[in-house]
Amino acid sequence: MKLEDIDDVLKQNVSKDCCVRWLAACILHSDDYSKLYECCRNYDEFEERVLNKECCLNDIYSAISMYGKDRRNHWYRIRELFGDRCFKTASDVGSLLVGNEEFQVLIPNGYGDGTTRVAVFNKADSDFDVNSDYDVAFRIMPDMMNSGPYLHGMFNIYPYDCSDPTVDEPCKTLEGRYWTYYYEGLIAFVEY
Repeated sequence: MKLEDIDDVLKQNVSKDCCVRWLAACILHSDDYSKLYECCRNYDEFEERVLNKECCLNDIYSAISMYGKDRRNHWYRIRELFGDRCFKTASDVGSLLVGNEEFQVLIPNGYGDGTTRVAVFNKADSDFDVNSDYDVAFRIMPDMMNSGPYLHGMFNIYPYDCSDPTVDEPCKTLEGRYWTYYYEGLIAFVEY
């Protein structure tokens, strides 16, 4: 495909919720993605190769996942990023309860009642590898999911969003600085 036609091609193939000019500029300013775009026969091939992770996972991958033709599988791509670190909590008020005896906050799960899947990405898991789970999460979660509260200090994650932190045991305790992100029953904690 020709780079000079990128605006028209994207307008015809991505959701109207996507800023086509921004996505086109991102592709044009990325050597890997612009080369991939040029060597594809059509948009469908480009999207398939992007979602097959032939290039570095970044905001372009996130936008194609969220707004491309295969956007109905965006949830599954986020869940795949959670990997083995995923654990489940119960929600009766559509949230995840975090805090301790002194403070509590409900992080919306973006879905409602039922099961919430949670993943924690710690800096210690990085190994300074740009393809590590932590580095990928740090780079793309802000674009893949909605932003929740920023948490700093020592706090617990509770197994039920109506738990009583003075009585109930947490399922996980975290200490540090974490950005939180949520999307349709998925919540990610990404250490900052």
